[in-house]
Amino acid sequence: MHHARLAADRYPRRIAHHLLPLTDRHLPYTRITDVPASDEPAPSTLTNTRLIHQLNWMRAELGSCTHLTGDGGDSILFQPPAHLADLIRHRNPGRAVAEALGWARLRHVPVGPLLRDAVRLVRTTRHRALDLLAAQAGTAAGRNDHGRVTWFPLLPLPSWAEPQARRLLAEAAQRAAAEPDPLPALDFAVRVLVDEIREVARTAVADARLAAACGIDLHNPFLDPVVVDAVLTCPIGSRPALYAYKPHLARAMADLLPPQTTARTTKGSFDADHYTGMRANLGDLSALADGYLAALGLLHPGNFRRHLAQAAAGLPMPLATLEQALAAEAWLTAHHRDLAPGWTRTPVRSRPRA
Repeated sequence: MHHARLAADRYPRRIAHHLLPLTDRHLPYTRITDVPASDEPAPSTLTNTRLIHQLNWMRAELGSCTHLTGDGGDSILFQPPAHLADLIRHRNPGRAVAEALGWARLRHVPVGPLLRDAVRLVRTTRHRALDLLAAQAGTAAGRNDHGRVTWFPLLPLPSWAEPQARRLLAEAAQRAAAEPDPLPALDFAVRVLVDEIREVARTAVADARLAAACGIDLHNPFLDPVVVDAVLTCPIGSRPALYAYKPHLARAMADLLPPQTTARTTKGSFDADHYTGMRANLGDLSALADGYLAALGLLHPGNFRRHLAQAAAGLPMPLATLEQALAAEAWLTAHHRDLAPGWTRTPVRSRPRA
């Protein structure tokens, strides 16, 4: 809020800053199964009620028909940890050690394992990493690779994941390993970024589908081809440090943003809202444990409800897998509720002008 006000004050004739009224009815996890059917689970599923309220309010109060979102910026503008392996490959050990120290200090972890992982990654091809992922996917119950220097970081497998879900994960890795890599010559960090950008761009289509249901045209400026091209083609000597907070963006916007904003080294968090929303909607979320994912043999309903209750109580735990399951359950609910889509088999061609 503070930085939004700073930007509005800097350009009083170009920016009109309006506060969006929110109540407890707009908490995360509220009525998540109301989302419309889309090609895949939309990232905004868990905050759908807030998003729809925001879009409808903007359209009714301000006459807006277009919305720009910052989604995707974190994936595109931060260096993945594989960057340390690239520094070693390009014979820049001094910078590798310096950035490993900064990353270790930021994450409160020892620096030694980071450097050892970086050296190990230099000797590991992407194909080999996929083979290892397929072999370890169903057995690494307590493993958490978040922040580690690796091709494909694994999150802890939740207790509610059934053997069928683990088999599907291993099979997906096996299929990926069996296919030739179309981009074999890229630096490790660039190749990881390509995967992340593809995922962000693909899921952005699902979010655009949610906005379209409100008559709003949703755009992701960070996914603009010029931005993506600039990030992916940046030479290693000019790439930002692993621990830096979006320095390229700060430099590019230095003459536009308020100085306090370009000097930021952190970003805000919505964790408190998410925990509050989970507690407020625990009953509805627990009911989803007996839904389509359980019928498919992918999750154990009892364990899933216990995990939900623990998260709602505020116990420290990764929420990523839990939220992925809830978004997938809401997505399946939408497809079983809504009419089957009608597919266009021939391209629509524009009519020639008279």
